[in-house]
Amino acid sequence: MQRPDRPATTIAILGADTVVGSALCALLEGSGYRTIPIDAHPTGVADELLEGSDLLLLAPRLDGAAREAFLGAMGKSVPQRASMPVIALTTAVEEAPTEGAIQTVPWPCETKALVRRIGAALAGAPAPSAAHPIPEPGGGSERASRAR
Repeated sequence: MQRPDRPATTIAILGADTVVGSALCALLEGSGYRTIPIDAHPTGVADELLEGSDLLLLAPRLDGAAREAFLGAMGKSVPQRASMPVIALTTAVEEAPTEGAIQTVPWPCETKALVRRIGAALAGAPAPSAAHPIPEPGGGSERASRAR
């Protein structure tokens, strides 16, 4: 949880107009983050849509072309945005993004595992190795209603 003397970390979620994206917003807000929802096919300048964000989270099953276009546009008008941490939630049937230093997290995953990975990404920690992966789903599910 956030300390009262520190502003909340803000997570931009590309693909927030999907059911999963909406659930991610609710879960992360319940974990103390602010969220900036961004449609899966956004209109507007990527850097402006990311204004105030500390990290970009890519919802699972995003259209590859839309994802590539958004990531490619990051940092064009605000160079600092090019180094923003990015985490992609990936399912077993989709390929993980290969561009840049994007970290991947298997989806579905537990909220606490995602929160840990976000914290590590914001702290600049390297992604877990194959020897220390993020726990796979199945150890009990968390519901959006419990996160609120």
